[in-house]
Amino acid sequence: MKIYSGIVLASVLSASLVCAENLTQANVEKANEVIEAAVEVFGGDDRLSDISSIVVQHESVNVAVGQSHKAEPPWDRNPTAGITAVDLGNGRFVTKNSGSGSGFEFDNGTIIDGEASAQLDYRAGTFATIAEPDFDTASGPFMRVTPAMLVRQVRDRAQNAYYLGETTVDGEAYEVVGFSMAVGPAISLYFEKDSHMLRRSERVLPGFGLVEYRFHDYEIISGIPFNKKFELYLNGDQNVVRTNLKTRVNVPLDDLMIAESSLRELPAVVADELARHDIAEGVYLIGGNGTYAMFVEMDDYVIAAGGAAGISDRIELLREVVADKPVKYGVLTHHHFDHVLGVSVYEEEGATVVAAKAHENVVREAADNGELLNLETVNDRMEIRDSSRRVQVIDIGPTAHTEHLLVTWLPEEGILFEADHFSMPRAGSVGPAVTSTRTFAAALKENGIQPRLMLSAHSPRPGTMQDLQESLNKGVVMVSKE
Repeated sequence: MKIYSGIVLASVLSASLVCAENLTQANVEKANEVIEAAVEVFGGDDRLSDISSIVVQHESVNVAVGQSHKAEPPWDRNPTAGITAVDLGNGRFVTKNSGSGSGFEFDNGTIIDGEASAQLDYRAGTFATIAEPDFDTASGPFMRVTPAMLVRQVRDRAQNAYYLGETTVDGEAYEVVGFSMAVGPAISLYFEKDSHMLRRSERVLPGFGLVEYRFHDYEIISGIPFNKKFELYLNGDQNVVRTNLKTRVNVPLDDLMIAESSLRELPAVVADELARHDIAEGVYLIGGNGTYAMFVEMDDYVIAAGGAAGISDRIELLREVVADKPVKYGVLTHHHFDHVLGVSVYEEEGATVVAAKAHENVVREAADNGELLNLETVNDRMEIRDSSRRVQVIDIGPTAHTEHLLVTWLPEEGILFEADHFSMPRAGSVGPAVTSTRTFAAALKENGIQPRLMLSAHSPRPGTMQDLQESLNKGVVMVSKE
C-alpha cells in the first residue's frame, strides 16, 4: 500500500546536534528540553500529575475515506455523538457512542473496570463482560486525541523519547519529539517552536499508512489547556472532525462505569485467537482478532475469499491441511481499505485477484505493483469450476454499505461468504438488523440465493437463513440510560 505524507521534516537533527561530540546524548538532552517547555505550557508538573480523571462530551463527523458507498470522492460524511472518560489513578475507562453511517446504526459502549469491564449494545439491549480487559489498548485512542495526556505521557516516558528536529508546516515552525506509547506504533509530537503548544501529531500504522492529528481551539480548564476540536487525517485525507462540547477534570466517574440494569447479559467476551474452522469437506474459515477468510479446496488449487488483515497468517494455517496446492484466486468482497489489505499477499502468492470492475483502481493502488497485478474483474458474476466443485462470485450490490459487493457462493454446498452485512455474534443470539443487513437480505432474494450457511469476514460463527430472519424480525430495544 502506498503511503503519502504531506509533512516532511526540514532536518532530522538541528545543526547543534549534528556538531555535538556525542550525538545520542545531545539528542536526549534536546528532547528533554522540548518536553520540559511543553510541560510548563500545559500547566506544569504538579497540575499534570494531579489529573485523576477526564470526562469529554463530544460530537463528530466521520469522513468515510476509503469506506464510502462509492470507491471515489466525495466521501460519505457520518455523524456520531458520545461521551468518553478516563480514570487515570484506577485504570478505568469508558466510552459510549451513537450514530449512523455506511448502512450501520449503532448505540454502544465499552467499560474497562477490572472484573466489571463490559461491552454494551443499547440497540440490542445487551451487555457482555470482557474477560481480559486492557486499559492501555482501550484508552489509547482517547489519549492520542487529548494533547494534555500526550504531554503527560511523553513526560512520563521521556526515557524513550527522541528529538526528530525542526520543521515548518503551513508557515509555522515546530520542534518534533517522538516516543512510544504503551501500545501501538511510535508517535511524533509537533510543538510550536515559540509557544511550545502541541498542535499536531502523527504516526504510521502498518497496512493503513500515515495518521495525522491536528489540535485546535484550546481552552484552559483547571489551569491546563484542553483542545475543543481535533481533526484526524489518513494519508492526507480528512477522516474525522471532532468537537469537544464539554470537558471536565477530576470529577467522579462512578455513574458512567455501570452497565444499566435493564441490559440483558450475554456470555463473556474472550480473546479471539487465530483458528481454523472446518465448514465442509475442503472448505475452511480461518482467522482471529475479528477478521476471517474462507478457503475452498479445488482439484489442483485453492480459492481464497476475503481480503482483510492477516491473510498471510491465515494462509499459513491453511497449509497445515492443504500443503501442496497454490492459492490461485483471491476474491475481494469490496473496496473498503480494510478489505483490500490482502492484495499484496495474494500478489506475492502469484494468485489472480478477483474484484468488482468498479473497484479496479482501488485494488491496483493497494498492490505492491498495481500495473503488473494479475487482476480479473467482475461486472455481474463469474464461475470457477473443476471436477470437484463449482464456485460462483456474484456482485449482489448495491447495498446500503457499498455500491458493489462480491459474495462467494458454493451452490451445491449452500455456503456463502460475505463481508460487513451480516455477522453472527461470537456468542448469544443475533441483534436487531441494521440497514446494511436489510439490504443484504433483499439482495440475496433478488439473486435467488438461499444459503444453508453464511460465513462472515468478521465472525468465526456461521449463520443461517433462520438467524438472518430472526435479526430482521427483531426491533430495536429502547434502553433507559441510567
